[in-house]
Amino acid sequence: MEALNFVNLIQAGAIAIGVLGGVLFWLTKPYEFRGIAFFYLAMALAATINILEETGVTRDIYLVSPVFIMLFGPATYLSAKLIIEKKLLWREAWHLAPALPLLFFTSYTYEVIAVGTIWRLAYALFTMSMIWKYKRLLDEERSDAEEHSLNWLIWVLVITAAFNLVDLVRLNIQPLISHGLNILGQGVNNAVWLVASMVIIVKFQMQGNLPKKSAKLLPDTKDGEAKTEDYTAVFEELDKLIRLNEWYLKPRLTLNDLSELTGLQVREISRAINVVKELPFNEYINGFRVEYVCNAIETGTKQSLLEIAMAAGFSSKASFNKVFKQIAGMTPSEYKSRIKA
Repeated sequence: MEALNFVNLIQAGAIAIGVLGGVLFWLTKPYEFRGIAFFYLAMALAATINILEETGVTRDIYLVSPVFIMLFGPATYLSAKLIIEKKLLWREAWHLAPALPLLFFTSYTYEVIAVGTIWRLAYALFTMSMIWKYKRLLDEERSDAEEHSLNWLIWVLVITAAFNLVDLVRLNIQPLISHGLNILGQGVNNAVWLVASMVIIVKFQMQGNLPKKSAKLLPDTKDGEAKTEDYTAVFEELDKLIRLNEWYLKPRLTLNDLSELTGLQVREISRAINVVKELPFNEYINGFRVEYVCNAIETGTKQSLLEIAMAAGFSSKASFNKVFKQIAGMTPSEYKSRIKA
């Protein structure tokens, strides 16, 4: 049996995080998080097998660990899809199937790892694309879209994918570099993934359950031919009703809520805002809220910024600060200081 090195210690940390994440997601989150729970348990299993193989305990029996690299990409994609769509079909398990034949070729370790890394990078792109489309749908449907955004997960995928790509280069130039540098590179890649795994656990535990993706509201080919005048009358009536009734003050206002309040069709409201204002629903509604906050600050209210934000319809301090800066070009505190000056 070979001695453990610092890479194996990082892998031991991955086992602990994998078990912790799997149990947490399984016990504290709804059904749609079962996929990511399995993902974390699989990560713990992969790290365990890695340690057993690298210390020589099971290496002479059969080499298995390279195949896990092929599985992690599709597993990430399916876990994210289950969280977003709330369900998966059994036939979607085919995403995992290409890894099975590689079990018979693990003696070609570097080749299997190279194929698995490229496969993992491809699925990282698929996952990021799916998350981005989900964000765009939320922007069209909910005024609190920012609270349910998974943009942070896109950044996690980008960072880990970049390190995976660098690690692929390391694998292909191993004969040209020293053993110590090779181990260091392996350790850095493992450490990055360990930190990313902890970030995912914390962020999902802090984030509320995500709303279910509804019918498509994004512009289709017909919308490209739509003219502003076709929707002007609808938008003007809608805008007048929103201002008059101050519906934007309702926290977590959705497109369905506005449809019930106005009697207009969901798609009709969405198209009117998109075509006339050239804004998604959430930016349009949050524009009213920022205007409300600015007016309250200018009138010298005694309320705190957070109290004003809650009164304006924002449901969290984080989303208020981010949205205000996006629309006003400065933070709420900066705006308040400028008014006082």
